[in-house]
Amino acid sequence: MATPYGPGQQAGWPQQPQQQHYQQPYRPPSGRRLDNDKGFFGALFDFSFDNFIAPKLVKFLYVLSLILTTVYAIALLIYALVSVASGDSAQTLVGLLFIVLSPVIWLIGLIVTRLYLELAIVMFKISDDIKDIRDNGGIR
Repeated sequence: MATPYGPGQQAGWPQQPQQQHYQQPYRPPSGRRLDNDKGFFGALFDFSFDNFIAPKLVKFLYVLSLILTTVYAIALLIYALVSVASGDSAQTLVGLLFIVLSPVIWLIGLIVTRLYLELAIVMFKISDDIKDIRDNGGIR
């Protein structure tokens, strides 16, 4: 005997309509890149400021800060070793403190530099995404 109900349904229970959830697939921004294709000097002489040079400089600035922070930490370590070797008890104590602090200062310097450079890149990415939204008609 055939029942008027579908599989898994019982008499007395109202049939619930099937809800279909459609999820929009993720689409990245329109393919524009932060540094565009003009090159460094093309972006440098772009008087409309549509092309940014800061994203091109971030890698260089990070390597430069890595080198400068490392040189500073090594100089601090050398000063500490000279202070320890001097024989004076106060300078020995300062030297031991600098021996401990020089790697910490190096690490904190790199972290702070990295955070500032990432913040700059995030601001440029936000600007690029807002420009994409505006160009696609999302904001008027």
